[in-house]
Amino acid sequence: MKGPAIALICILGFGLGCARAEDLATGISRDKIEVTSSFTGADVVVFGAIESDAGDALPAAAAHDIVVVVRSDRVSTATVRKKERLGFIWVNREQRQFAGVPGYYFIASTRPLKDMASVDVLRQFELGLENLAMGPAPGSIGGPQDFRKAFLDSRVRNELYGQHEAGVRFLSGSLFRTTAALPPNVPAGNLKVSVYAFSNGQITSSNSMTLFVEKSGIERQLSEFAVFWPALYGIAALVLSVLAGFLAAVVFRERE
Repeated sequence: MKGPAIALICILGFGLGCARAEDLATGISRDKIEVTSSFTGADVVVFGAIESDAGDALPAAAAHDIVVVVRSDRVSTATVRKKERLGFIWVNREQRQFAGVPGYYFIASTRPLKDMASVDVLRQFELGLENLAMGPAPGSIGGPQDFRKAFLDSRVRNELYGQHEAGVRFLSGSLFRTTAALPPNVPAGNLKVSVYAFSNGQITSSNSMTLFVEKSGIERQLSEFAVFWPALYGIAALVLSVLAGFLAAVVFRERE
C-alpha cells in the first residue's frame, strides 16, 4: 500500500515539487577592474548553466530564458533640463529631477523581455530600461515621460546604459553566456551582476555576483583628495588653472 500512496501523493502534488528542481550556476570572467589614466573600457563575460539538483546539466529544451543585469550598487539624483531657443541663444526653461538613478545599467536577454514575462514581473525586478524605478526626487514636481526618455537616451549615447535583447546565447545544452561592455567613463564602485532564469513568465531561479570597479594610481589619489578635502581640491584646481593660463600667455607672447 505504501507504493500506491506515494504515487498518489506525487500525482496530487506534482505542481508543488515532484518535478525535477533546477539550480542556476553562474560566473564572471573577472571580478575586479582597475581604472587608470589609460583605461579605455573593458569587457566582462557572464556565463552559466542551469542544472538539476543532482548536478547534471538540463537539456537545451529545459534551459528556458535567461536575463543578465549588470548595474551600479550606488544610485544618485539626476537633473534633466529642457532647452528652448530665445532669439539667438538657447536657455534652460524646465527641469526635472529623478531619484534612484544607477550610474551604470546593462541588461541582456535570450529574447525580447515583453515575450518572456508580464509587465508587473519586469517592473518588480526592474528588468529593462523602461522599467527602471526612477521616481521624482524630493522637491521635484514630477517626471514627465519626455524628460525620462531624454535622460535614458543620454545615458545610452554615453554607453552607460544598454539593453540587448537576444544578447544572451546558449552555447550548447544549458550553457549560456553574454558580454557586458564597460565604457571608459564607467563609475567607480561595486557593480551587481544578477542572472535570472525564466519559465512560463516567472523567475524559477536567480543568482548574483559582485564586480569591483576601483580607481588606481593618480586617479584614485585625486578622487580621494576631492572627497576628503573638497575645499583644498577647489583651491588647487583654481591655482592650476591660473598657472596654465599664465604659461599659455607667456608662450604665445614669445612667439609673436
